[in-house]
Amino acid sequence: MNRLREIESLPSIERQQLINHLKAFKLDERLKTFERVIEGRTNYFTVMLENIVHPHNASAVLRSCDCFGVQTVHLVDDADNYAVNRKVAMGASKWLHLKRYSTFSNNSETAIATLKEAGYRIVATTPHKEAPSLSQFDISKGPAAFVFGTELTGISSVVESLADEFITIPMVGFTESLNLSVSVAVLLQSVTARLHLSDIDWQLNYDQKQNLFLEWLRKSIPHISLIEERFFKMRLER
Repeated sequence: MNRLREIESLPSIERQQLINHLKAFKLDERLKTFERVIEGRTNYFTVMLENIVHPHNASAVLRSCDCFGVQTVHLVDDADNYAVNRKVAMGASKWLHLKRYSTFSNNSETAIATLKEAGYRIVATTPHKEAPSLSQFDISKGPAAFVFGTELTGISSVVESLADEFITIPMVGFTESLNLSVSVAVLLQSVTARLHLSDIDWQLNYDQKQNLFLEWLRKSIPHISLIEERFFKMRLER
């Protein structure tokens, strides 16, 4: 099977021509869904999961990220055994960008360095009451990567030492903390709701939207390699 051309290597005009060609293979209703969902996607916030023990928890987090429009998730997995539970994720992983860190000498440190280089402030989640509460979190200070640690012990000492900020979800019951996936959902609902009401430029830019639309078309059209091969062949013959 022929390999698909790298999306970023295609000139913008050619990308759009390919998108227009591929649209003929999808129902209008599905295309409208793609357009609607892309308008709600953001890279202003991202999530980093550090060595989650139970794969179904990580899969539930992916589902929450998709629901609240967070396009990219960073997965630190020292054991290199993470796999998406399709029943729990409900297909969410297909539409997200997953960046994995499992082969470095220090995966957490590498992930954080990558995020900081991309302009994110590292916001570590913690159950400790002395940390600022979710309602106090300032979304206007710039893009943020929310880091969630393992279900048993929380964030690692590496994350704790490299974090720029800490945040907690206040609890008033007997239980000290929420389930991991519930915590992610509560946090993302709060920050994305405020983000959508703000004047922050949080949406994807034109090129990012175009690239993502093409990526989703490719993932949802059978025999895409053959279809694209014919498209580029016809262009050469003109």
